[in-house]
Amino acid sequence: DKKKKDADKKKKDDEKKKKDADKKKKDDDKKKKDADKKKKETDKKKQDADKKKKQDADKKKKDDDKKKKDADKKKKEADKKKQDTDKKKKQEADKKKKDDDKKKKDADKKKKEADKKKQDTDKKKKQEADKKKKDDDKKKKDADKKKNAKQDADKKKKQDADKKKKDDDKKKKDADKKKKDDEKKKKDADKKKKDDDKKKKDADKKKKETDKKKQDADKKKKQDADKKKKD
Repeated sequence: DKKKKDADKKKKDDEKKKKDADKKKKDDDKKKKDADKKKKETDKKKQDADKKKKQDADKKKKDDDKKKKDADKKKKEADKKKQDTDKKKKQEADKKKKDDDKKKKDADKKKKEADKKKQDTDKKKKQEADKKKKDDDKKKKDADKKKNAKQDADKKKKQDADKKKKDDDKKKKDADKKKKDDEKKKKDADKKKKDDDKKKKDADKKKKETDKKKQDADKKKKQDADKKKKD
């Protein structure tokens, strides 16, 4: 009976394990199916998005190409217009320069003639001025020579007087310093003597007090000894 009971239990357990395994497989199959479906949907969305992105990019490129073509055409027209304007301006500028160069040449010629005339006049004036300056310089030089001789004499006289004053001032300053130093030395010596006298006085007073204390102590000691001897 026990063997039969154990065999029944084992059979029952095996059936449960198989049932559990079948359920797990069924669940796994469902998960895989769901995952495959989701991936398919995701791939479809990506393809649709990529397709739209490419269409948008193609449309943008087409629009950009048109804009560039229009801009190039507009630039070409503007460049042509500018070239025509620049050419006209250059022709006008060249004509103006030619006229200005002629005017300048005529003016330079006139100026050259006027400059030559002025140079001749200036040269004559300068020669006359140089002669006058030479005469004036000689007169001034003679007068300066005379003036300098007097200035040198006056300068020497002043230098001698300044030197004498400087020497006298130094002698006075040295004498004043010596007097001041002597007064300070005397004052310092008086202060030192006063301080020494005070120290001596204080020391004498202290010694007197010490001697008095010693005498009193000796006197008391003698009295105590006498009293003790008497007793």
